[in-house]
Amino acid sequence: MGERRNDLSILREQLLARPVRRLLAVCLVVAVAVVSCTVFRGGKSPRAAERRAESTVTVSADRVLGRFDNPAWYGNQTGPTSPLGPRDLRALDALDVHVARVWALPRGYYNATTRRFDFDFAADDGSAAYRYIDQPARYAQRLLVNLGECAPQILTLSAPRTCRAVLRDGLLAYKRRYPSIQYVELFNEPDKTWAVPSGHWEGLTVEDYYRWYRIGYSVVNEVNHHLHPAIPLRLGGPATATFDESFLRRFLDWYARDPDRAKRLDFISYHQYKHAADPARVGAEKQTVRRWLSSRRLDPDTPVFVTEYGVFPGDATGTTLNADLLTQAAAMETLAYYYINSGMDLEMHWAYSHPTNPRKSMFVSGVDGAVYPYGNLLTMQSMMKDQQVSATSDGLSRTGIGVNALATVDASGVAVLTTNYQGSRGEASHVVSLYLDRLPPRLAHRRLQLDRYVVDSTHNNYAHDPSSSSLERVERRIIHADDRIETGFRLEPNAVTLVVISALRT
Repeated sequence: MGERRNDLSILREQLLARPVRRLLAVCLVVAVAVVSCTVFRGGKSPRAAERRAESTVTVSADRVLGRFDNPAWYGNQTGPTSPLGPRDLRALDALDVHVARVWALPRGYYNATTRRFDFDFAADDGSAAYRYIDQPARYAQRLLVNLGECAPQILTLSAPRTCRAVLRDGLLAYKRRYPSIQYVELFNEPDKTWAVPSGHWEGLTVEDYYRWYRIGYSVVNEVNHHLHPAIPLRLGGPATATFDESFLRRFLDWYARDPDRAKRLDFISYHQYKHAADPARVGAEKQTVRRWLSSRRLDPDTPVFVTEYGVFPGDATGTTLNADLLTQAAAMETLAYYYINSGMDLEMHWAYSHPTNPRKSMFVSGVDGAVYPYGNLLTMQSMMKDQQVSATSDGLSRTGIGVNALATVDASGVAVLTTNYQGSRGEASHVVSLYLDRLPPRLAHRRLQLDRYVVDSTHNNYAHDPSSSSLERVERRIIHADDRIETGFRLEPNAVTLVVISALRT
């Protein structure tokens, strides 16, 4: 044990003593457990005043926490503009997407002036609605549809009949064409408080939103009754712009007081963009909603969906685009870390391709198959194993800044995803010592293969090298372990790395 710690101490000293821009070659020779030679490559850091720190991540591979609900399974495809290319779609096929969120837009498929429907309406760039929704209907197991608000001239509670018919007929048409639609989210961000262009959706009070929600559940019940679908529709909301506690609580108050026996709240949904500086706070949201439900004598097990999340709301930026692309990847993994560990039912990546803010995109617009660091994060997430196991880090602050880790196992091996989240202003790089303790018997006392992938300023980063943006391995070595493995690596600010341990075939 003493020799192992001494070797890792030497590694840390070497990494901390030399400039980032030099090639660092460190060979570890551990008497019993590990024989390795690790090469660390790093370009000049974009942060001139970068600070250095040491962190230890400890994985207890025998402490199974349950099935790993992989965040790569849930995402948003914006539209109907700019459908994805063939290579983009192949990348999504590889993610095994369970639920994709799409938009059904009454203001697009119904012309309130001519009173005509066109469910395959064309967007401003000429893209057709069917072509848009056809894509996620093929790569995702289920669809979550955000059923948007009607045009302002018919979005009237004093005379809601026309809008109700538009919502019903749209949902009927799309459910017939896309049987995999399972979830319906009524309207988008009704709690908005920011200025919008004339004629655009301006949001609603809680009371008015709930009156439309009642119309929404009557529509969903009618469509289910009419179609008798194999996958019945489920309704939820209110899809607030953030974890708006006042709006959400009052929405639940209205629902709890609603005497209609046909009412339904199949899931609660909201968005989250407010915690770039303190991502740990999102870890309390699920239990907060459970308490709200219990106090109103509603089902505390009602699923909670975060249908959008991130750290760049709207067209917000951080520092530079190149730095923000890394911040986005690290932030999405860090927020997912807290959502997963707090039991969130579903958190949906935002977005595969964003129409106006590329720092929030997985794919590079106009370059089919090319991905930003965020896209490589999803690929690494998809490589995680079936069961989550315990992982702790001493380099993570109470607010969620620093080094966090998710660890998984299955019959094929172990995968550990480690992130050094620093936000847009943090400057600390970390030299991380990774300990994998109490390996499963099928992996202990045998030769293993260690592969490592990393996304940082110079690896797997389209902004650094557009010709090689797809995820590539940065390290492979053969090790021989007893019941534990030790390794080390350096993570610059907002870097993410995946370590995969696999048994070699005899």
